[in-house]
Amino acid sequence: MAWNSARFNGWSSLAAPAGAGLLCVAAALSGCSKSESPSTGTAASDASASGAAVASAAPASAPAGKTKIGFSIATLNNAFFVGLKLGVEKGSKAESFELVQTNANGDAQQQVNDANNLLSQGITALVLNPIDSKAIIPVVQKANQMNIPVFTLDRGSDGGKVTSFVASDNVALGATGAKWIADQLTKRYGSAKGNVVDLIGLVGTTAATDREKGFSDEIAKYPDIKVVARQEGAFDQEKSLNAMTNILQKFPQIDAVFGANDDNTVGAEKAIDNAGRYKPLDDKAHILVIGADGTAQALSAIRAGKQDATISQNPIEMAAKSLNFIADNAAGKSVPATYAWPTFLIDKSNIDSDETKKYGLWSLQVSQ
Repeated sequence: MAWNSARFNGWSSLAAPAGAGLLCVAAALSGCSKSESPSTGTAASDASASGAAVASAAPASAPAGKTKIGFSIATLNNAFFVGLKLGVEKGSKAESFELVQTNANGDAQQQVNDANNLLSQGITALVLNPIDSKAIIPVVQKANQMNIPVFTLDRGSDGGKVTSFVASDNVALGATGAKWIADQLTKRYGSAKGNVVDLIGLVGTTAATDREKGFSDEIAKYPDIKVVARQEGAFDQEKSLNAMTNILQKFPQIDAVFGANDDNTVGAEKAIDNAGRYKPLDDKAHILVIGADGTAQALSAIRAGKQDATISQNPIEMAAKSLNFIADNAAGKSVPATYAWPTFLIDKSNIDSDETKKYGLWSLQVSQ
């Protein structure tokens, strides 16, 4: 898919390895289950597995000849971010980096504290997966002052100098969801018309902002499609369940739901079930549901006919790519300021195809 926003004109992209179903997309987030996953990488050591800053840690240097990387992840409370963590560990091992990790557990201030602590530990590069694109700015600026290169992963920063930002083109991802809905409604009714629900991601993240822009701009091209409700699902199953429950009570006719990630869609699907509104895929009363990320729950829901499609990312390979860029930068090579990892639309027709397997069902590598 061509870029649909001037914001991404400068993005580098990976040549699509998975064929015509592959879509390049920009600045991400998503997620799945509620269990916590400790660090398991053999090349990694957690500076703070609980997300708490190590207040008494003295500045430390990497062993001679060893590049020491600090990594601050937003949360491990969903599968997508566990995938990012695995990818950072994979990339660090491949590049023979020493890795120090922290988990902010969804707390933006904790992430600032964690990242500042990492900067005091003699790291040679900082990888950030920001919770809040504005709150993280002081950390990026401090790293800039210390001449420590910053690499952002999946979510960006609204300020400071970032050496390289690796993500998916989330504007394009949102547009893909809207176009898919329009196409499905055209098949159902003969023209693009119907009532649609938009469950927005976590407000304050670049991924949510960009996905919403892409979806809203694209769906506006279809004047007979009415977005009857826009509510924040916050990339959270419970919040999305509550939001969708209220929406279903208010609107007796709903044709489709766009979830900004698969946690949003799983929550919506539970609400549809609870309300007795689920109909099989071939029923014209079936509420079409499309999400993003390709989580294990989404894949199961697609096979069960509860979810129609997901626009999958691959957080493991995306994160590993960011670590490759750190190695290149350290070697004096040029790295792209922004790099778009491709996405792939999965539905019941291709979920078990060779093309899908080639792209990678990352969630099968994540255990929670």
